[in-house]
Amino acid sequence: MYRGILLFVVMTWPAAVQSLDNGLARTPPMGWSSWNHFHRNYNESTFYNNAKAMALNGMKDVGYEYVNIDGGWWAGSDTGHAQRNSSGYMQINTDKFPSGIPKLVDFVHSLGFKWGHYTDAGTHFCNRDGPASYGYEEQDAKLFVSFGSDMVKIDACGTTAEQHQPTMAKWASLFKQLGRPVLVSNCHNGCLTSSWAQWCPDSANMWRSSSDIGSSWKRIMGNLGTLVGRGQYGAPGRWNDPDFLEVGNDGVSYTEGVSHFSLWCVTSSPLIAGNDLTSMDEKTRKVLTNTVAISINQRYLNNSGDRVYQNGTQEVWAKALPGGEFGVVLLNKDDKLSQTISVSLDKIGVPMTDTCDLHDIWRAANSTSMSGHITSAELEPHASTFYLVSNCHAAQQQHRDNRRL
Repeated sequence: MYRGILLFVVMTWPAAVQSLDNGLARTPPMGWSSWNHFHRNYNESTFYNNAKAMALNGMKDVGYEYVNIDGGWWAGSDTGHAQRNSSGYMQINTDKFPSGIPKLVDFVHSLGFKWGHYTDAGTHFCNRDGPASYGYEEQDAKLFVSFGSDMVKIDACGTTAEQHQPTMAKWASLFKQLGRPVLVSNCHNGCLTSSWAQWCPDSANMWRSSSDIGSSWKRIMGNLGTLVGRGQYGAPGRWNDPDFLEVGNDGVSYTEGVSHFSLWCVTSSPLIAGNDLTSMDEKTRKVLTNTVAISINQRYLNNSGDRVYQNGTQEVWAKALPGGEFGVVLLNKDDKLSQTISVSLDKIGVPMTDTCDLHDIWRAANSTSMSGHITSAELEPHASTFYLVSNCHAAQQQHRDNRRL
């Protein structure tokens, strides 16, 4: 019988903190975004084709649902001047979207997906095009709702620190007034791990903990590091976001992609794929659609997952799950050395005298914990082992029970 979650009981959500009450993101959002692979180099075909791919390649079947555009959709992209009409409404880049964005959104919805849009809360976008949304929040919120947007990512390249809280509160209020449920994704507006405040979940369903990710192991590990100690703040309706996935992109090996995905799963991070779904190989597809890993990401008990052990370049990240189960990732961060990693059961809140069943998610192999520890095989640099830990019970009690049979 499972008899304790010592670490995770301590690290629960602070009672004084409220959350955005829009009924959305009850589990970490899943989907695809154009930014990591395409940046601003896209057109409407990019979204039609990737949406169709996501509908057919098994991703829809395991829970991916958002199709997200990022920067560059406005008329005047990369000219320094984003074009608005005389009423202040942003104009669509018709070179990129000759059929229009509303038609594209209708297509995405017809596949059973949701549409995610993008803006910047400040005076200019990240490529210095302006004006962005500051002073035009009402027009832009109405425009995004008219498109049928289900999610809006709100960046902060053109904002100041003083603007973050009132600006995000304004966006949340506008979507509520307009009557459309819109998942609010706060990108850099005052809620990085270094500046996080109690107001952050009041105005967003997810907030970036980190700077932008990149397609390298160093960048991925840097973003992971911003989640240390943050598991207590993630919960249904409000999630830490260390940025979108680089699995399948150039610069990230298969081994690194498996570790990357495992760590985002065990920390309840949004699973927003960032590769080209129309050309990904079968190995990448299997990583992104592993149902056991995804189930760990989507389940919640009282903590969204955190680092529980570190020794040099060895780390262990864990998440308590309903039913006395745990997700546990043993990670070799070293750039050169292969290592075997072991962690004692008490680090995840299980008595050292217990024995647990271990399911190795990527190798589909089953074993049991030994001598109060969970131990990996030898891991090459940047590799990991991802266990689903279950059926933790007192070893002596199990022995007595067997003798009675």
